[in-house]
Amino acid sequence: MFLAGKKNTELNRETASKVICPNCTTKNNTVVFVFGSYKHLLQIPFFAGSKFGKSVCNNCKQTYDLSTMPDAIKLAYYELKEVTKTPFWFYIGVVAIKLLVIIKILSKYY
Repeated sequence: MFLAGKKNTELNRETASKVICPNCTTKNNTVVFVFGSYKHLLQIPFFAGSKFGKSVCNNCKQTYDLSTMPDAIKLAYYELKEVTKTPFWFYIGVVAIKLLVIIKILSKYY
């Protein structure tokens, strides 16, 4: 088990309705994913990292990373990324440490 590291998780997915797959030329079959990364210590998330994306055509199974996405799929990715929020639990380790410090400070007075 690693003490510290980086993990990725899927934040959001959407089937792009106006995108035509450049490989098989079908419409409404491309799924766009937004992934988020976070840093963890003892499997407890502490800090959010960056967001990145991927797309998959359900018909021909062609996948594209962000660097190789065609412009139409990239536009759908950026629209989805804009509305995807970073989850609160990416920062749960920092919140827990702050609560422990506050409890320790308040325990001196009560």
